[in-house]
Amino acid sequence: MCSVSLIRPLALLLGLAAASAAAQSANQPAMPTAVGPAPTAAAARFPVEELSIASLQAAYRAGTTTAVEVVQASLDRIEAYDKRGPLLNSLITVNPAALQEAAALDAQRKAGAPLGALHGVPVVVKDNIDVAGLPMTSGFQGWKHYRPPADAPLVAKLRAAGAVIIAKASLSEFARGGGDNINSVLSGFARNPYHTAYATGGSSGGTGASVAASFAVVGIGTDTGGSVRMPSAHNALAGLRPTVGLVSRTGIVPLDSVRDTAGPMARSVADMAILLDVIAGPDPQDAATSRSAGHQPASYRAALKPDALKGARLGVLRQVFSLKVADPRVIARFEQTLAELKAAGAILVDPFTVPELDQIPRPPQTPAQFKADLTQWIAQHPGVPYPSMQAIADSKLVHPLHQAGMDLAAAAGPVETDADTLAGARGEQAYRDGFTRAMKAAKVDAVVFPTWAQLPALNGDRNTQLVDAPQPPPNAGPTALGSSLTFVGSALQWPALSVPSGYLGDGLPIGLQILGRAWDEARIIGYAHAYEQATRYRHPPASVPPLASSFASRFVGTWKLVEILERDASGATRASPRGPSTGQLVYGADGRLSVQIMKLGRPSVASGALASASASELQGVVDGFSSYFGSWELLPAEGCVVHVQDGQLLPNNIGSRAKRYYGFDGEGRLSLATPPRGEPGRETAQVFVWERIS
Repeated sequence: MCSVSLIRPLALLLGLAAASAAAQSANQPAMPTAVGPAPTAAAARFPVEELSIASLQAAYRAGTTTAVEVVQASLDRIEAYDKRGPLLNSLITVNPAALQEAAALDAQRKAGAPLGALHGVPVVVKDNIDVAGLPMTSGFQGWKHYRPPADAPLVAKLRAAGAVIIAKASLSEFARGGGDNINSVLSGFARNPYHTAYATGGSSGGTGASVAASFAVVGIGTDTGGSVRMPSAHNALAGLRPTVGLVSRTGIVPLDSVRDTAGPMARSVADMAILLDVIAGPDPQDAATSRSAGHQPASYRAALKPDALKGARLGVLRQVFSLKVADPRVIARFEQTLAELKAAGAILVDPFTVPELDQIPRPPQTPAQFKADLTQWIAQHPGVPYPSMQAIADSKLVHPLHQAGMDLAAAAGPVETDADTLAGARGEQAYRDGFTRAMKAAKVDAVVFPTWAQLPALNGDRNTQLVDAPQPPPNAGPTALGSSLTFVGSALQWPALSVPSGYLGDGLPIGLQILGRAWDEARIIGYAHAYEQATRYRHPPASVPPLASSFASRFVGTWKLVEILERDASGATRASPRGPSTGQLVYGADGRLSVQIMKLGRPSVASGALASASASELQGVVDGFSSYFGSWELLPAEGCVVHVQDGQLLPNNIGSRAKRYYGFDGEGRLSLATPPRGEPGRETAQVFVWERIS
């Protein structure tokens, strides 16, 4: 039903929706349908596409699925899409024991053991982190067959929580990458699932692409200069760079121990928080984690409040994304982001400035620090091939882009006397001092700015200047690969995260970056969650739709309304008193949804008389009309599909999550039942019966 006050704007609303859909269609690659014929209900696998940790755990508790089934469904997607189809090339090694590990978890659950926070959750881990039993390459072909003797402590925590390490993800060699993820001889380049001509971001691009493509539920990346946040922005993920010292770095190939940290990457802020709860905490082998004592809350999940932005004072750091370095589309989109933050209750301090920022030389990652840290790591990994920086440089097995850097590192002197390293340390302290003073003076709770100043780079494009008049160095214009805005958090060693904030260009995701003070992870996670819930920009990439073997594929397509029934508390059905109706329902492979239902036999108004029609006449025209669009997600443990309504005729319903309990008959028709309403024992539910037309 629609109130009369909403009737006259109806044409405008529908026109805007159509224009938005057309624009999105023009900017997206052609959307594939599910791969292969639709499965029968008995053969359909548990749907792992866009699966959340909470939904999966609910399914395990309800006995709806098993870890073996979930891992097999994830392996099926890897087989179909990583080295075939769109050829995402996001993974280096798939765990051959994943099904065996899943079976052991199923046995534990069957025996009544309590479920861990990540019980049966497939996790992908960046391949510069030790996982016992699997190769650890750091993207270097000279270590192709090296297997570390033990799990890194953070991997041990994942396993203890019940996770299944399903695969090791590709990366730039030795994590020496940023805007792209193509500079590794071993793994080749990973492709962005939102448009495979473009880069994933790096160096954790393999983790980013694989989680975006639902090869795993969540993933682990590492971040030195932005390598969690960049691929998170490019792949529509939530990704956090924690304060250095919150998460153990033991068993991670170092790049710069002053800045190195591992971080969680997920399709939602909630899953990111759950993963952080598991991996955070002190490690006796990593002295930096001793600094976290007293700073870690009981649970980061407690920060997940939809109203967390109300009253939050956010500083807008325009100093780092002026038109000199940023794409005008990114700046324009960020202005909309600011409006969204304000609508969610944030107080914007705009602009927020750090007076010293423009005068402080950007602190570098130095060859001397890299050499010292890698030398220490090698000493802790006996048997690793090419067991020194000099041996690695002399091997000539590194990517040509990195050879000069490895030669410099091999020739570097001690950190204690290296001028660049010492100057960089002073610069980092100047960053911390300057931001501390400015944030205190402006009474700012956190700082916001885009994650990346340009759109993702085309694969292979490392040097194109994005200006009308290119100049030689040092006056060269910005390039897509030189447009990171993540250096701020890295130089500070403070927590920073990226959360999806929209799509630009050829349907490419972009991200909002939120920076907090040291140990302020809970605060900025709360802000990111509130923004995410208010905007809901995340949608799955169209290049990797549900497989035919997935139960989700039974929904994908266009459906026409056959009939509407009313079901009483006893389960008996009869024709709905609302009378015959027509309608169309579209479940997109990219997670998008549209629904239109119209009652037949509505009175008409004479042509040209609509503008002057009476309220009663208008009410008769729209009576029984329902239209909304948004996204859809399956909750198999509850037997329902959720319609997330981003646009609705009734403003009060915008943002609502309407549950529809599904069923399929022998002819493949889909029934969607509303939750029952009414007095106890006399409840009724409406059942909408749909027939597939494409």
